[in-house]
Amino acid sequence: MGSDPSLTYAFDRVQGAWQTMAARGEFTEQTLDKFGLLLKRCERSMQLRGVVVLGDVTADPVEDFVTARGHSRHGRVTDSAAATMRLRRSVVRTAYRTLRELGPSDADPARDIVLPARAIDGVRPPAGGHSGEIGHIRVRDLDVSHRRVWMHGSTKVDARWCPLDDWALNVLTSRAEFVSARQLRKESAPNARLAVSDRHGSDAYLQARACVALGDLLRRIGLGDEEDVKPSSITAWAAVAEFERTGRIEDAARRLGLRSLDRAAAVRARFRTVRR
Repeated sequence: MGSDPSLTYAFDRVQGAWQTMAARGEFTEQTLDKFGLLLKRCERSMQLRGVVVLGDVTADPVEDFVTARGHSRHGRVTDSAAATMRLRRSVVRTAYRTLRELGPSDADPARDIVLPARAIDGVRPPAGGHSGEIGHIRVRDLDVSHRRVWMHGSTKVDARWCPLDDWALNVLTSRAEFVSARQLRKESAPNARLAVSDRHGSDAYLQARACVALGDLLRRIGLGDEEDVKPSSITAWAAVAEFERTGRIEDAARRLGLRSLDRAAAVRARFRTVRR
């Protein structure tokens, strides 16, 4: 065994580092709880296979944990969903990234685990807002009757209305109701920020809040360790969906508020490369 730390000690250090990250706003409490729970399950899975020292961890027991069968809500043992396996892999890779930063390990045992490809057809198309715009959306910018939301634009993109599908409309309507109910004065509700905290902040601060939220979402659905998937990928998907719907690159540019067709084409090209 040498001087290798125990698995419990190493993972406890990871948990401590994650708690520090959560205190800095890099993790939400919900993600911290979820990742912590899965890391504990990973530890128990390793121990059941006789792995109690960090240096003894290999790809095989990690893959056993990632692909382990689970229980349905009816209590039946079933194969885990691809999203569940992807989340487990993301937790393990995030834990080992933290360990590399802390020093006890330079390994990445989950890196080469191959999982089922993501199903793209069922992805909900986002509205098409950029991270620099999301923090500026207010309750009054949601036009329920016309199923759209107003994007305020920036120095790089034009202001515009973005259409909403049934799912997006339902989510934003529910969010607007929640935000409005929290206002101390009813008349202040229309001016409340829809997507991020209503605390005052600079443009850069508002964008950072949006990026943290989007990054947190990607981690929670198991895409946090996909190098080609970033918060901006969510915006890019809206442009690609619009192009595939109409076949016109100018429609994709208009959806994102881009002033250059070349920029819109570049967004589409990057996204298609990721999809392959």
